[in-house]
Amino acid sequence: MMRGVLLGAWGHWPEVLHELDAAGDFRIVGISGMREEEGDAPAARVVSGFECSAGARVSDDPAALLADLRPDFAVVSARPGRIAELVSLAADSGCHVVSEKPLAISLPALAALEMRVVASGIRVCPMLPNRARPALAAAVAAIESGAIGRPLVLSARKTYKWGRREPWFADRSAYGGTIPWIGIHALDFFDAATGGDPVAAVSAFHANLAHPGMPGCEDACALSFRFASGAVGAATLDYLRPDSPVPHGDDFLRVAGSRGEISAWIDRNRAEILLTGEPLRELPLPPPAQFFVPWLRALPPRGERAEPDAATRRAFRLSREALLARDAADSGSVVATG
Repeated sequence: MMRGVLLGAWGHWPEVLHELDAAGDFRIVGISGMREEEGDAPAARVVSGFECSAGARVSDDPAALLADLRPDFAVVSARPGRIAELVSLAADSGCHVVSEKPLAISLPALAALEMRVVASGIRVCPMLPNRARPALAAAVAAIESGAIGRPLVLSARKTYKWGRREPWFADRSAYGGTIPWIGIHALDFFDAATGGDPVAAVSAFHANLAHPGMPGCEDACALSFRFASGAVGAATLDYLRPDSPVPHGDDFLRVAGSRGEISAWIDRNRAEILLTGEPLRELPLPPPAQFFVPWLRALPPRGERAEPDAATRRAFRLSREALLARDAADSGSVVATG
């Protein structure tokens, strides 16, 4: 039985705990939730529906919780401006981390956190599980098989409903910006589709165009990329999806290669391939797969120093690329990432 703690109670922690519940061999033994992120609900009540959290100790002091319980892993799920602080506490305690993203909201803070993580010998898995979803997994498998040749042009869309945005979304020191918060998903789509082709240069625009009551929260973003391989890409991000009975988001990826193209509607659970001389056809989809549990089960025992794995390196690289894209939008310039 692996023992974990939940640090924070805002973000995508329910997705992680759902996986842990289904696996059955994980236990959340401690919870340190921040009321300013939870609203009025005490942390214990927030996670009361998860079997893996039954009987967990609740504390307002995450450092003391980590020191007293010495868990195998921590689930860090807090507003972006607090993530680096909590991941640092977990690293100092020798605790592996499943973390919200981006890992920090400034480049200096990200660099300092990476040094701390490497020095501590722990690993970090980002909450970027879309590559385990059937439509994206099918598209990536077809690309890896060589079906469309080398990826040359990549396009992604991330669109969300505005919904309810806490006031701190307008505070850069708390939110970090829409490009790091949402755009990192598009970067992860590209990373999965290209087998890790890093961004070499990025330019971007961002603005609040439709929600004047919260001008500090960008609701419209457009990014363009050149990858190390020479491939090019573009992504749009927005909070403009109509408030209607449709799902909250509608993620999309298109990859054009030297011999064809693949499109994946990740939320609609559909992927298509078009090859020269052939009719358009749907790709068969694999069953939904776990994302966090396999990573957790592969971790070395607590106290055994670990070198950064692929997930850890990806977490820091994608966080850095997302922050550079935001900075490119702030400055109106093309930013080299190398």
